[in-house]
Amino acid sequence: MCAAFLAALSLTGCGSAAEQEPAWSGPPQPGPDGVVAVDGFATYRQSVDEDWERSAAMAAAEFLRLDERTAQRTSIVAEAPAEGAGPQTVVVTLDGLPDDSVRAERWTLTFVPEGETYGLTEAVWTQRCQPGRGHQGFSAEKCV
Repeated sequence: MCAAFLAALSLTGCGSAAEQEPAWSGPPQPGPDGVVAVDGFATYRQSVDEDWERSAAMAAAEFLRLDERTAQRTSIVAEAPAEGAGPQTVVVTLDGLPDDSVRAERWTLTFVPEGETYGLTEAVWTQRCQPGRGHQGFSAEKCV
């Protein structure tokens, strides 16, 4: 009886990596100039078929994992060319962050249409410091 239980327990949670659903844990750390690598998100996007892929603004929310972020105010501003056929820029600002040094983050993301979906081609991160903790404009410079 005990051996059967242990055998069943050892099978629990088994499965190949191919059976697991793809997951995106969020953007990687920005470089010193604020540039963020987007290759991992491109790979993730290729492995899924989701509604958010059909909107640059929604893809930005997925890239940044806004569902897991805490800010007093979040704004998403998407700019597209007149005909909507070219690249779209999405600027996401997270203000009122629960951090003693950083007040806000701003992400400037560039998406290009790829058929009915949007591919992320560039991501730049900047931050604004809390009063008395550094620069008050958006910059990749560190806060103190």
